[in-house]
Amino acid sequence: MGPRVPAWEHVIAMERRTSPEGGLALPGEDRAQVQDVALEVMIAEAEVYTSLRTPEGLASLLREIRRRVREAGKRYSSTFNDVHDLQEAGDAAGARKVLEEYIASEAIPRYRELAVTELEHLE
Repeated sequence: MGPRVPAWEHVIAMERRTSPEGGLALPGEDRAQVQDVALEVMIAEAEVYTSLRTPEGLASLLREIRRRVREAGKRYSSTFNDVHDLQEAGDAAGARKVLEEYIASEAIPRYRELAVTELEHLE
């Protein structure tokens, strides 16, 4: 079995299907998934529930989810580039410190979990 694909991949695909006017009708299970992913990427619960009430709010919520995932992915990639460079230079302590600082500051749990796993395997 391959790595688990985050649910946000499906939600981001929904955002791509949003009309230019912001309208998107979603069945209940898709709305529930959007809600779960929005909470996972640390969007306030009240904002999520308010946004799910209208098609425009839903479209805005989907854009915000995509933005947060994209930004978190950039932070993750940048951190691991730094870690790799430090490892290549033989600075395992520096690499460990970069990972620890990233874990302490990353808001999105999935990325923190990936970094913790990486830290556990750091040489």
